[in-house]
Amino acid sequence: VYFLRRTMMRFLAFLVVLSLGISVHAQSVADSATPIRNIKVADGFKVELLYSVPKPAQGSWVAMCYDDKGRIIVSDQFGGLYRFRPPGPGKVLKQSDIEAIPAKIRAANGLLWAAGALYVGVNDYERKFPSGLYRVTDSNGDDKLDKVEHLRELTARGDHGIHAILPGPKGTLYLITGNNTTPLKTQTSRVPLHWGEDHLLPRMPDGRGHNRSRLAPGGIIYKVSLDGKIWEIVSSGYRNIYDGGVNRDGELFTYDADMEYDFNTSWYRPTRINHVTSGSMYGWRNGTGKRPEFYPDTLPPVINIGPGSPTGVTFGYGAKFPAKYQDAMYILDWSWGKIHAVHLKPEGSSYTATKETFITGSPLPVTDAIIHPGDGAMYFTIGGRKVQSGIYRVTYTGKQSTAPVKHSPQINKLTRLRHQLEQFHGGQHKDAIQTARPHLDHA
Repeated sequence: VYFLRRTMMRFLAFLVVLSLGISVHAQSVADSATPIRNIKVADGFKVELLYSVPKPAQGSWVAMCYDDKGRIIVSDQFGGLYRFRPPGPGKVLKQSDIEAIPAKIRAANGLLWAAGALYVGVNDYERKFPSGLYRVTDSNGDDKLDKVEHLRELTARGDHGIHAILPGPKGTLYLITGNNTTPLKTQTSRVPLHWGEDHLLPRMPDGRGHNRSRLAPGGIIYKVSLDGKIWEIVSSGYRNIYDGGVNRDGELFTYDADMEYDFNTSWYRPTRINHVTSGSMYGWRNGTGKRPEFYPDTLPPVINIGPGSPTGVTFGYGAKFPAKYQDAMYILDWSWGKIHAVHLKPEGSSYTATKETFITGSPLPVTDAIIHPGDGAMYFTIGGRKVQSGIYRVTYTGKQSTAPVKHSPQINKLTRLRHQLEQFHGGQHKDAIQTARPHLDHA
């Protein structure tokens, strides 16, 4: 009996130890970002997991940029900002490498380093901090970002609010906002300020009640002076644009969301790449009121992508990649766990494109990506909505040349004509009608 009792106790002790080990292992796996074995990348490329973000300490990362010293700055969707230097080849990051930025700011969805300052687009779902556009600087030269200036408040609701900040022309920036951001009064607008909701047939709102009361103009792209005092509407009519990119010729592109509840209806519009031309209005309306792409007063998309959840966008300029991938536009799809490489081709005064899957994983909730000027690698983050976050590095290890591509401006006759006509946007010009009239039937 004693022997049986002792054997049983040892067996029970073994089960306890085994269960604790399994529990610890499961917790360890749960606290890790998606492993490399679950990620596929285009031939010749390599993906490295650099850091699994500890959620209790550093949250879930959604936006990223780099500063003038090459440090990467990231944001926790429901917390603060962090920065770190990219690790060397074959190295990873430790928690001690990640520096918390002392600036009292949170919930950044957009980050841009410009003119010696960090510009931040705050979209605080939890309403603990005013949403809007901010500028963060070092107040005393100690290399600590601690001074926060609120350049302008914006009212937003949910995750269709204030998003990315992009470099603009001649000392300006672009601010991207989704369709649940209240439009601002601006000094000028390249888009006619007529938010008509007239429909020949009565509109049928979404049957689930989504955005039934949200009217035009939908998502807006603003051009803003660096001091935050001068604002201009550049383009509108988007659903939930999150990010965008400017190509070598200064043309702006964005990646717009679909309305998933519309799937398999005649008014469904898939996620798509839009060429953000001056004064454009891309026709988002709630319910069945969306304007189809064949309307003469809106451009069709550059390319339809399909169902998904658009997040980060970056061009491959500066990457130590083969030429094709240096010129690609990379778009991130959060829900399907994909990074697409979009290859643009000029057509008329705009563009068409083809796409390929560059990276895919399961799960891989990609949020943002950059090309780092120091090492020419792509860095991308996963996270958002409080899921497990991580940062990865993508390098090319194949045999093709990675020499920098020599760019030749791709501005044809029709593009020059478009630019000429765009000079008349946002004001009154005595030559506008005479110049534009011969081109009214241009197709």
